[in-house]
Amino acid sequence: MAQSKKSLFRRISNWLHLWLGLFSGIVVFVVCFTAAIWTFRDEIVLVFTPGQQVEKMDHPFLKPSELKRAVIKLTKDSASKDFGRLYSLDYRGGNKSCILTYGPDTAGNYHDLYINPYTGKILYHRVNEDGVSRFNDFLRAGHRFFWLPRPFGSYFVGTNCLLFLITLITGFIWWYPAKWTKSTRDKSFKIKWKANWKRVNIDLHNVLGFYTVIITIILTVTGIVFTFRWFDDGYHWLITGGKPRLEHPHKGISDTTLLRPYFVYPDDEIWRRFTEYQNVRINYPKEAKDVYTVYLNPTTGHNDLTTWYGLDQNSLAVVGRSSFENTSMGQKIYRANFDIHVGTIGGLPTKILASFASLVGASLPVTGFIIWYNRKWGKKRKRKAVGCG
Repeated sequence: MAQSKKSLFRRISNWLHLWLGLFSGIVVFVVCFTAAIWTFRDEIVLVFTPGQQVEKMDHPFLKPSELKRAVIKLTKDSASKDFGRLYSLDYRGGNKSCILTYGPDTAGNYHDLYINPYTGKILYHRVNEDGVSRFNDFLRAGHRFFWLPRPFGSYFVGTNCLLFLITLITGFIWWYPAKWTKSTRDKSFKIKWKANWKRVNIDLHNVLGFYTVIITIILTVTGIVFTFRWFDDGYHWLITGGKPRLEHPHKGISDTTLLRPYFVYPDDEIWRRFTEYQNVRINYPKEAKDVYTVYLNPTTGHNDLTTWYGLDQNSLAVVGRSSFENTSMGQKIYRANFDIHVGTIGGLPTKILASFASLVGASLPVTGFIIWYNRKWGKKRKRKAVGCG
């Protein structure tokens, strides 16, 4: 009788919510649960990877040339005489080690050397991946591809996330009461912890789902962007008001007519220019036309929000740079899509928020399945048990 009073729109919405939720539930659980942990990948590295923290000292950091001498000494004392070319140098602030990345060597390996920036002491030498990086990669593979081969895994996850987006919207419609009373307000906004476990399960599904629905929708939309170009185009058009896509700033090209560098130690000069930032990453050129790329305070999840410069490898003249001027709010939001999606947009507070919303998202298929199971079979089993008695 209660079902017949519902409008056709609500009946269709409820049907979609139920069956799309059941169909995509396992994938949604994995995607959300792995996301909740992977959000803190940087914190996991800091806690479980050796050589991360250093004691802050009163004197300045060593220059890049001085840090490289420590690596040269290691190659003399090591069985490996070749780490490959210097790929990057990452100064990470006053109380963290800096990272020199070399590779590939003759065996195709990459080397990360964590060095005390005050003393030049090598704190940790990682060859390729260690257990921590493999764990983070495992989480990302589950979140992004459901551990399936690319690109099939990407489309598989993206499709299920589209279904999840529909279940979130239809779930809000189902949650919204036909009439607001004290009873419906209590059911919609409060978890009745003293009730039986079935009631608590329903409240966990409805109430937590409501409180996190906006954040979960944002995380889902910004994630689907990475799978489907048509979705990406529509999302860009919607938030920018139909503005054309911004061209990605070019890092520039080095002047190959210059035969020798102007500086004996170009990276020392780069560090001198930007030392006030303390948190600086230098990517080294490989070919004659390549540039030094300098990232300032690269603490966000993606380079699109980081100030960077491209410097000619011989003259160190600025030949490219990031550009944030003359961009609309919608274009800024689109540029920040990755950081919004992974929760790094506002630092630790937004990471915690994104992780909590992801945990709730992972719980929804579980609590939803239990609700469906109890309503479909729970009462039948209870009647059968009573009859047997």
